[in-house]
Amino acid sequence: MIERCKRVGWEHFVIDAFLMVISGYASAYVVLGHDLFNARLGLITAWIFLSIPVRFAVFVLNGVYDSIWRYTSLTDAVKLASALFVSGLVLFTVYVSFYGLGRLSPFIFIINMLQLLVLLSAVRVGRRIVHEHRARKKRRDKGRATLIYGAGVNGRTLASRFMMDDALRSEVIGFIDDDQKKIGHMINGVRVLSSRKDLAKILSQYRVEELVIAIPNLPGEAVRETMHICKGFSIRPRLMASPRMDSRDTIDLVREVALDDLLARPFASIDLSAIREYCHKKRVLITGAGGSIGSEIARQVFEFRPERLMILDSSEFALYLIDQDLRGGSSDISTVAPVLVDLKNRASLDAAMKQHQPQVVFHAAAYKHVHLVEYNPASSILNNIGGTWNLLEACQRVGVETFVQISTDKAVNPVGAMGATKRVCELMVSRVGQKTGKRYCTVRFGNVVGSSGSLLQLLKKQIRKGGPITITHENMTRYFMRIREAVSLVLKSASIAQPGDICILKMGDPIKILDIAKSLIMLLGKKESEIPIEFIGARPGEKLHEELYLTGEEISTEHPDILVLPKGAQQSITPVQQGASLDTAIAQLLAAAEDEERHNIVKMLLAIAQPAGFSAKALITGSTGHELCEQELRAVR
Repeated sequence: MIERCKRVGWEHFVIDAFLMVISGYASAYVVLGHDLFNARLGLITAWIFLSIPVRFAVFVLNGVYDSIWRYTSLTDAVKLASALFVSGLVLFTVYVSFYGLGRLSPFIFIINMLQLLVLLSAVRVGRRIVHEHRARKKRRDKGRATLIYGAGVNGRTLASRFMMDDALRSEVIGFIDDDQKKIGHMINGVRVLSSRKDLAKILSQYRVEELVIAIPNLPGEAVRETMHICKGFSIRPRLMASPRMDSRDTIDLVREVALDDLLARPFASIDLSAIREYCHKKRVLITGAGGSIGSEIARQVFEFRPERLMILDSSEFALYLIDQDLRGGSSDISTVAPVLVDLKNRASLDAAMKQHQPQVVFHAAAYKHVHLVEYNPASSILNNIGGTWNLLEACQRVGVETFVQISTDKAVNPVGAMGATKRVCELMVSRVGQKTGKRYCTVRFGNVVGSSGSLLQLLKKQIRKGGPITITHENMTRYFMRIREAVSLVLKSASIAQPGDICILKMGDPIKILDIAKSLIMLLGKKESEIPIEFIGARPGEKLHEELYLTGEEISTEHPDILVLPKGAQQSITPVQQGASLDTAIAQLLAAAEDEERHNIVKMLLAIAQPAGFSAKALITGSTGHELCEQELRAVR
């Protein structure tokens, strides 16, 4: 109470007290009339001056004086009304206890409360209006003409912040919104001018200097279109971040558009209860935990409070980074256990599995860079296929309940070594799932934005250097998804899948690499005329268009962004991909890879991985990735 009293602005109290006196006399005069008012003036005066300390105490306890008048809001009005009601009730009870109901009518108390609600609210709102008027005048002189895209809750919050804080130097000239019902109406004193289709006209007519997008999860197509329109007016749109009303730092209010905003798509919500069920208080192992996908899996699983989270990687530095990220510098390894093991080392892997006894495994470890895998097929086969073989055997020995492998769209009708190794891994996991009857499954998806060593990082580097940007083909497309979204769907897939299933994430429409490059040029503040673009032809193992679906027989699941290929579509696999024949073929392949029979192992690999009747020709070059590698090696020699 004392601390709250110290926070009271005494000029505010004096104003309130003055209004209480005026209202007290006015309400008594209205109810009693002239003669009775004069006859009972002494009693009325005593009641009024008793009411001031009582109301002050209730106001302080109810937090009425905690708010700043120039920022007063509906919440503050509710607090004020509540405090007036309570204090009025107290005063009425005290009066009745001493005088009964005979001398002052109860209506005096009711009218007095209503009058005070109007008067005290008016003085607070008036202070806010004066402040905003002064701030608006300053912004008109020095502020940027700002247009807000989105007149929903976020847009209104953003407009209020701009209007209240002149340090932001933004004069909100209006909203645009795609909801036709809002157009023409006023929101927080600001008009909704039109929709996005009239954006160019509005930017020109109102001489807009800044545009802020205040729509959460706006589809990437809409963001790209908005940026393209703004580009003609030399405006770089920004996005509303997470505003904090007590902060004066614009970094917390708006941010620059990032690449994943341009690639965003409508995202269906995910029910986390099923995911929590198979992760909470379980021993969870994540391989490749230092990589982009593995580290995000680790972060999200960690939020479900597993009994122990084992993060496994063969790179000491990558393992160090994710270990520090999860444990925050703590030396306690009771919850997070860093495991520095190479999956190709069977003895070390077996020792780690026996020590930690995982119940759930997410397998994200693999060589993923297409051209490197094509040039090094033997080591890639040993790592991707041999490592998965060792892990699956170890998991069966310790009784792992759930095994989720991360796969790629390149595994569908593979033309090169990288996609072929991942397809073989899919076949292996499906076989073990059906053999054990346990939830061993695969989740397949395309590229993720921001993964380590990705094409997008290369494009950014080339743009910052001034070009040229190197793209294989002007019509090449790829699927893209944000990492956090992809991993959330991976976790959800694991709760849906049955033994041997392949889950496929719906990635939306494929996007042309050329369009992404142009968007990146714009994001980095360059002009297309400044950055040359060169088409260099496909690299070994690349397709013009990647595929996600193997047979077209994928079926829908409880989540709209997840499809499933039951038991890996056993009806469509070749004889070599079945049962003991698959085990034998893989064993022979690994033995050949150990001997580094370069040409033979690629043929053996493709024979296992490719579907029946498939012609192993690259969709651009007419050669397999391995054949291209051989051609380049001969040229070097």
